[in-house]
Amino acid sequence: MYAEIALPIPMHTLFTYAVPENLCHGKPGMLALVPVGRGQQVGVIWRILDKPTWEGTIRPIIDLLTPEPWFDENLLFLLDWISRYYLRPLGHVVALALPGHLRFAPHHRILWVGRTEGCRPELEPILTLMEKKKQVTLATLSKHFPGPGLTKNLHSLEKLGCIRRETSYRLRHSREAEHVPWALPTDIPRVGEPECVLNAEQQLCVDYLTESLQTRTFRPFLLDGVTGSGKTEVYFRLVDSCLSLGRQVLLLVPEIGLTPQLVQRYLGRFTTHLAVFHSGMTSRERFKAWQRLHSGEARVVIGARSAIFAPFIDLGLIVVDEEHDPSYKQEGGVPYHGRDMAVVRAQKAGALLILGSATPSMESLHNAHLGRFTHLKLKTRATGATLPTIEVVHAGLKENQRSAGKNSLISLPLEQALHQTLGQGFQALLFLNRRGWAPSLLCRRCGHAVMCPNCSVTLTWHEKKGQLMCHYCDHRQAAMDVCPDCGQLSLFFFGPGTEQLEKETRDCFPGARIARIDRDTVSSKEVQLEETLAAFRDGHLDILVGTQMTAKGHHFPRLALVGVVFAESSLWQPDFRAAERSCQLLTQVAGRAGREEIPGRVLIQSFDPTHYALRAVVQNDGAGFIRQEMALRRELGYPPFQRLALLRFSSPDQKKGEEYCQILAQNLPVSPCATLLGPAQSPLFKLRNRYRWQLLIKENPGEKLHGYLAQLLSMALSLASTAIRVDLDVDPHSFL
Repeated sequence: MYAEIALPIPMHTLFTYAVPENLCHGKPGMLALVPVGRGQQVGVIWRILDKPTWEGTIRPIIDLLTPEPWFDENLLFLLDWISRYYLRPLGHVVALALPGHLRFAPHHRILWVGRTEGCRPELEPILTLMEKKKQVTLATLSKHFPGPGLTKNLHSLEKLGCIRRETSYRLRHSREAEHVPWALPTDIPRVGEPECVLNAEQQLCVDYLTESLQTRTFRPFLLDGVTGSGKTEVYFRLVDSCLSLGRQVLLLVPEIGLTPQLVQRYLGRFTTHLAVFHSGMTSRERFKAWQRLHSGEARVVIGARSAIFAPFIDLGLIVVDEEHDPSYKQEGGVPYHGRDMAVVRAQKAGALLILGSATPSMESLHNAHLGRFTHLKLKTRATGATLPTIEVVHAGLKENQRSAGKNSLISLPLEQALHQTLGQGFQALLFLNRRGWAPSLLCRRCGHAVMCPNCSVTLTWHEKKGQLMCHYCDHRQAAMDVCPDCGQLSLFFFGPGTEQLEKETRDCFPGARIARIDRDTVSSKEVQLEETLAAFRDGHLDILVGTQMTAKGHHFPRLALVGVVFAESSLWQPDFRAAERSCQLLTQVAGRAGREEIPGRVLIQSFDPTHYALRAVVQNDGAGFIRQEMALRRELGYPPFQRLALLRFSSPDQKKGEEYCQILAQNLPVSPCATLLGPAQSPLFKLRNRYRWQLLIKENPGEKLHGYLAQLLSMALSLASTAIRVDLDVDPHSFL
């Protein structure tokens, strides 16, 4: 017998190994230890063959590391699908799915073969014990015959043919001290009852989805519900039904910050064992969660994007919450999309799939329009509260500027609204999607901007740290007084950031309890993030200043006012999805206000109040925005109507990169299935000391793109020197 094994190395090839007789119980999905060069690697058995497909020397498998497959048929199918669709080496994909905490300890056994002549008398005690036991471990022999001479005696017996030594490998835990910052809380009361009575819309959705769940067939649904419509309660009713059918559940959230609150709500409702998967966990925690799920001890998984690779036994329900969120798209490495892979996995498992959002993506809406997804809607808030009133404040008009100065981040109408809100004993959220104090340091005289030496971006000033920082490569330096270009004392900080907004808010409201949430305040401290959010939920804070980390999935009962500062920050991105993302983000953050009995109010400060994305948010006209955006996408040939791919390449040497760019342009294959734009410099031309270019590939109407992409990637790799790094992103979500 032979086995084709996928190894976690960057190659498309499956490697062929012989299966020894003592390992003939090997099955696809098992982990195997195999020789690779002079070393050893852990791989996944992909298939068992009667005849080898490789004609060269075939080495045997060293050992099987798991008694049962760790990757079932459905998970193997998903990994293969990702490899083929995203044109990535299968080894890269396997490395994504393997638990990060695999440790294998050697297990030495000594087997009795028989007596022979010529044994020295000092070997007789060992022979007697071996003849009686037939098989012992080296540790057992060491207890009976301690001392340095044991190894020499065993070598003599093995040379005489009396014994045979074997080494196998067993999966084990490492013994490092456990630090479990994401340990599941145990002090939450398990009420075991629904949080609320469903309204008519929720009940209709639950009944329809439950009926589909019981058919045990793949059914995809788009649950389109306004902010506060009770989508999570719908999810939990379906979780209850799925568990009662004896099947397992996967609940996906877009960001780690949303995991703890969903975990707490789950544990307050269900007693069924839960496993948590996300990148913020240690490798040991992820490995233990994998084991609990693989054994069937855990029935429900809550996690971020990577939880799509969890090893389910009988997956019956997948929920993708905030399905529109760009965080589901992996940037770098294997560029898979968690939402799209949830569709693939649910289809293979025969599971019910729910994609939930208050602002669905254009791709999901298009699939619903084509009948691929069933579109369910929740048009009212579960509590009966009305949606907040939304107003635009023109930030460029003098009458809207505070007397404190024209450079104030808080406009006069927003200041007045904050005073009123705090005076009534309610809470406010100030949203600005830029961290730091100011995004750039400019020269008033010559216009020079202080740039990162490693990346084509300005350095952001962080007042608290007293440093200029690059948010891409983490370069840090002190601020200078003299312009490095013209030599004048004319440098100033330009643009708003959350640090600056927090300082102005504290100056304006000295008696208020204020906190800030962004990557600087909670970096590597997710527990601190949850503590701050909990303090705001419980009414221990008056004003919360934050970035998009505060914009989605949170329920703040006493939040009456949301103020959006500098709404254009996401509209100015070089991305055809900029308007969609701005509309989604503003709708989401506005939806935090007035979710219970307190009326909600939202003030959006903007220098361009007439932009169609802002108008749609203010008028609560999502349908109008969708019509306009879809028409524009269709006209320009962008998703969801035509597929895109992005071929990126980079070099540490700009000249060599430009030479490769010219060679690539001269050799681009022509095909009726694709339109090529470029190659050209990337908008972010220099990143971490590498110069970057990109080629945009657009699928022509009625054509299929993947065959051409494989041809293009093969050609690009064949022309690249070792200094050129080539990368293909299918269905890209970032164009920087």
